[in-house]
Amino acid sequence: MCLMLAATDFAALGNLLLVILMVAVGLGTVIFVHELGHFAVAKMCGVRCDKFFIGFDIGGYKISRKWGETEYGIGILPLGGYVKMMGQDDNPANIAEQVKESQVAGNSPDSKQIIGPDGKTYLVDRRSYLAKSVPQRMAIISAGVIMNIIFAFIFATVAYKLGVPYSPAIVSRTSPGSPAWRAAIVPGDEVIKVDDIVRPSFEELMGSVTLGDLENGLPFVIERDGKPIDVTLIPEQGAKLARVGIASSSSLIMPEKLQLVDHSSAANASPPFQGGDEVIAVNGQPVQNYVELSSLFLKNADQPLKLTVLRGAKRPAGQPEAKPAGGDEVEVVLQPQRERTLGIVLPMSKIVAVQEKSPGAKAGLKPGDFIERIVVAGEDADATPLSLDPVALPEALRKLGDEQKEIVVTVRRAAAEDGKQATEELTIPLRSVDWIEGPTSDNDPLAAPALGIAYRALTVVSGVTPGSPTEKEGLQEDDVLQSVEFILPADMADKPKTTQFSLYQDENKEGIGWPQVLAVLQDLPPTTQLKVSFKRGSETQVATLTPVESADVYSVDRGIVFQGVQRIRVSETWNEAAHRGFEETIRALTMVYRFLGKLGSQVSVTMLGGPITIAQAAGHHAFEGVGKLLIFLTMLSANLAVINFLPIPMLDGGHMVFLAWEGIRGRPASERVVMTMQTAGVVFLVSLMLFVFSLDLHRTFF
Repeated sequence: MCLMLAATDFAALGNLLLVILMVAVGLGTVIFVHELGHFAVAKMCGVRCDKFFIGFDIGGYKISRKWGETEYGIGILPLGGYVKMMGQDDNPANIAEQVKESQVAGNSPDSKQIIGPDGKTYLVDRRSYLAKSVPQRMAIISAGVIMNIIFAFIFATVAYKLGVPYSPAIVSRTSPGSPAWRAAIVPGDEVIKVDDIVRPSFEELMGSVTLGDLENGLPFVIERDGKPIDVTLIPEQGAKLARVGIASSSSLIMPEKLQLVDHSSAANASPPFQGGDEVIAVNGQPVQNYVELSSLFLKNADQPLKLTVLRGAKRPAGQPEAKPAGGDEVEVVLQPQRERTLGIVLPMSKIVAVQEKSPGAKAGLKPGDFIERIVVAGEDADATPLSLDPVALPEALRKLGDEQKEIVVTVRRAAAEDGKQATEELTIPLRSVDWIEGPTSDNDPLAAPALGIAYRALTVVSGVTPGSPTEKEGLQEDDVLQSVEFILPADMADKPKTTQFSLYQDENKEGIGWPQVLAVLQDLPPTTQLKVSFKRGSETQVATLTPVESADVYSVDRGIVFQGVQRIRVSETWNEAAHRGFEETIRALTMVYRFLGKLGSQVSVTMLGGPITIAQAAGHHAFEGVGKLLIFLTMLSANLAVINFLPIPMLDGGHMVFLAWEGIRGRPASERVVMTMQTAGVVFLVSLMLFVFSLDLHRTFF
């Protein structure tokens, strides 16, 4: 056992070291080809190159060797690279020093006369950078960017010949009230086209939505039951990024490194689950995909389930969707899992969205309407109406929908222009629902899918369950919930970074919704307590609540975590790979420009990343294989090309601006102009570097 454990640990360590090596080589290659472009063209133009370095040799710390007139090496600071040419400096303000370095005696046969920024003539070495014509120097400066674009294409071409794993844009669920939800996109649908991207990966879908048109929307083609459906979705701006509310796909396979929610039914299954298990049947009924599985989980939430899993089966390399071979079928019993509750009942807010073609939409429900009462159609006038507890209502309506019941809804309409609110009774036949809907982000509304409406839970207590933790701690009607803090067990090793949250109050304030609080609570240990801050009148009070198991509310997923669906894009010929590589390169280049154009408005500046984020992202992609890493390097190389060519002093684009100015005037820009622009550029770049580095540190440690 100890030997097996040691061997497993050694293999994992070896895999980690291999990934680190792949990342180092990959990132080093991107930097290398950029500097190689400058170096090669400089040599072609006859410029003497004294150094060619990857990394910066700060303090003289380096590994280097001199061949001919050039010293080649690796510096200790791995934040870029440089080529040192005679008479060239990355700081255009050092033009005087560049001229001095390049000057030669008047009788030298290797001299050339140039005009300095002061209008005087100087004799410089013919092999110096300053002795070259403006077009030659432009070629030298732009060569790095051109090489990055060329190698972005090469990276992408090789990637598609090897095979690129990706997650298809299959819908596992939609966020209530979101554009996708309103358009009646349902789990199991697949996005087969978004904008101009055919069969996009989920990453490509997210990228298109993030930079999409918030006024006119994005054209989507959805495949449902083999038929295409055209729909235009208008992304909604979130706290950081725009979104349409589509969650990524899930498979029936559990990760090799098993991820089960602690203390859940799945964590206590008999016999235990193992990494790589694939669910193939539930209670003897075969399941083909996650949609079928979640439907059975939903319909039998309060019953034990017998899952048949395929264990130890293998698929051919590079064929994640191929039929598995070998393995054993194992039956695992999964007990029902009661959710923990606090006994707080909150009021239901107005309807915020109505789903297209839903029972609610057909009956005439609209955003802004307020539901005052719901009774089952056909019952006596004195029958008890359904509870309008916003958390419990969706399940109550789902059960009625399965029974093909109708409900009578008393609706108070949104105020008309004269300020009056009309009240109306609507008889609505409910639909049967076999999919899961629920909030996916911090302040998503709730949804009642049997009716097709989305609404929020207000944070004013409207009722307290008798004998509940809430009643015991003295909370009462009209108390206004302000914030919550999860008090975790002292021995909990992997504690979340954040345990305190402000509660969502209205559309003008940020915060986490109460349904999300309850969802987080289910994933924490049973001994977790909840400290609730609430306002009673003008006084703020605090109550510490100990959750208890609900009598009739059950978890649907029971703590199982599945890995995403994965496919492989692989080209059979190099010609096909080159075509895909060209498209990928163009897409990466245009994506950078679009990102920069919407930075600070549609895209939050906190989405920027520095060297730590880049290294982490590269490592993540490397774990998915060489093809995935090469696609990441395509994107990184395109980023480097575009950003380096921005007209900022010290970057290649800044040099090009000064060279263009020199070409027009016949001499370099004056030192005063250069110094002013250079100072502004340095301040901007240093500030930007400090900002992105602080973002890196915050993501890593906080």
